[in-house]
Amino acid sequence: MTNIKVVLFDADGVIQTTPQTWRSRLEALVGDPGKVTDFLADVFEAEKPCLTGRGDFSVELGKVLDRWHCQATVEEALEIWTIIEPDQEILDVVARVRGQGIHVALATNQQNHRATIMTNLLGYSDLFDELFFSCHLGYAKPDPEYFLQIMARLNLNTPDGLFLDDHLVNVQGAKGAGLHAEVYNLQSGADDLCQLLTGYGIAIS
Repeated sequence: MTNIKVVLFDADGVIQTTPQTWRSRLEALVGDPGKVTDFLADVFEAEKPCLTGRGDFSVELGKVLDRWHCQATVEEALEIWTIIEPDQEILDVVARVRGQGIHVALATNQQNHRATIMTNLLGYSDLFDELFFSCHLGYAKPDPEYFLQIMARLNLNTPDGLFLDDHLVNVQGAKGAGLHAEVYNLQSGADDLCQLLTGYGIAIS
């Protein structure tokens, strides 16, 4: 039997997604649909140091736009990069877990700009007990130190924590730190999430 005291939820792919309009807006930004994949690869590479707080994403994004000779402003590009669609059914499950007295926290790799949007505009600071963004911790998943930092800040032993993520490599990183961890994708639906949690003794009524 487990005695889970905190459930850590990943963000993208677990409690939120990106609507399909995101791709079409990127195509308009780049100006050539055939180059979107390469453009995205460039942005993701520029974003990497920002995920651990070693850079300002708006500055790095501006450099990418310059390299690609994009006419859009940094603000316009940032707006596209922060198109986020929370899944209300999953957030309802999170609230029900929290209602049982279990600590619920967001554990996600994010750069500074997206972290601010999620905290303030999406209201995640009200929905979760804690928000653990990689850009604030200085470590990113799947590094086990990321999870150790979280549990130390919560003053909990790692076996007391359950981590859910849609990427196996991140789940393996959590297990390497001593947490319970499972792969979960919001496309599986709220019922599957409830069943997974029930397996750890967290009955969702």
